[in-house]
Amino acid sequence: MASSSVMDGNLNERTWINISDSRSELGLGNRVSFPTNLYLKKRVNSPYFYATWMPDLEEDYRVATKKRRPLESSTGTADARQASLNAITWVKEKQKDCVYKINEIVETKSKCLEYYWDEHFEKYTSARSKNSSAKQQIRDERNKWFSPTYGIGKEQFSKIRVDQISKKDIDDYFRTLSSGMKSQQKTVLKSLFDIAEPDFIGHSFPSFPKIDGVQEEQVKHFESDEFETLMNTIIQLSGGAAKREMSFEEYNHLEYNEFNRQNQRNWVDLYDAILVNYFFFLRPQDVPRLQIKWFTEVPEHGEFVIRNKEPKGDRRIEKTRNMRPDAYPFFRRLLKRRPDEGWVNSPFIKRPIDGGAEKYVLRTLNFLLKKAVDKCLPNWDLLDVNMKTIRHTSFRHHLEDDMTLGTYPNIVDFASNGLTSPDMLQKTYINYISRERTLRESKKNMRSSNYSLVKRVSR
Repeated sequence: MASSSVMDGNLNERTWINISDSRSELGLGNRVSFPTNLYLKKRVNSPYFYATWMPDLEEDYRVATKKRRPLESSTGTADARQASLNAITWVKEKQKDCVYKINEIVETKSKCLEYYWDEHFEKYTSARSKNSSAKQQIRDERNKWFSPTYGIGKEQFSKIRVDQISKKDIDDYFRTLSSGMKSQQKTVLKSLFDIAEPDFIGHSFPSFPKIDGVQEEQVKHFESDEFETLMNTIIQLSGGAAKREMSFEEYNHLEYNEFNRQNQRNWVDLYDAILVNYFFFLRPQDVPRLQIKWFTEVPEHGEFVIRNKEPKGDRRIEKTRNMRPDAYPFFRRLLKRRPDEGWVNSPFIKRPIDGGAEKYVLRTLNFLLKKAVDKCLPNWDLLDVNMKTIRHTSFRHHLEDDMTLGTYPNIVDFASNGLTSPDMLQKTYINYISRERTLRESKKNMRSSNYSLVKRVSR
């Protein structure tokens, strides 16, 4: 009897007949071709012989988990010779079926979303490998496929050919997602369909369900007087050091306590980080990654120009220059209390690439900012207070001080300088500023009505 693998189970039973070993007894000629591990088996609950065959591992289309089982079929007869002939006919059909299904599986694997995800993720990882925040970005992107709660990879349609994915598959999946997840997962799926498109020329991929956006609200920002109050408070909390000109050695010797984040050096760091973000329209994620070498001084124009090496998404690297005149003397003063190279913000806090904790710089600054706001602006909801508020504040103040920045063609240049889009400026800031100004101007033209005035009662 032919030997079998460990996964094949014990086939060495006396009720089994190896057809190849019994050719002469069964009257089969040597020219009849069939697998040498084709057997006949008698079952106790049936008078007929059963054909049993175990495909080799490389030709078995079935997914083996713990133990493979042989393929089996009734020959429909109790006559051993006829049973062997029927078994040979059956096994040849099964061999063809195995070849067909294996080819189908190979074809599906090379044409399913899982295959295109590998290509997408490889490109994504390669494009961001040099970013300081690459670890977090790559992890977030990976979760879009592998997350057990919202990942695409857990869906059955990710394992079938892309051209067999139906709109119902997509709609059913999107019904499981939260509002915030729908947009990001749609972006990933669209990318995968775009990669797959050359393999399915002429195929119409399923459309995505409409994503109801969250109702737009005016972003929170500090009014000019609030911002001035906040900065003066931070100066006071730093013991006046934040606004003082000092050398790197003097800055290095400011009071510091690693067990209490509310210390003098950290208040100075908060002051510096706020104004750097304010003058250069920076995003929260830019805070820990800014490097001194990214900034170039243009003294004839009273400017510093930053070349942000890690723009948002796949946007091209752009230059941002300060627009407010007080930015230039501030940044020169800042550089005096920094070494010749290194981090701009909170230079003594280690980044992940230095062995530090991820996002610790941003968490520290957000913590201090909330403490400062809580002290001087009690009407503010602290949930709305973070470094992103500074970016919103900067755009609002620039547009309020010069409304021509919100008109074409100026808005295009202003948006590019702030690493955003004209449409985003229009929707997020300009519409609200324009509405407020219109209503306030209109109020000046309104006359008071007699019935609403208070009339003094005569005695």
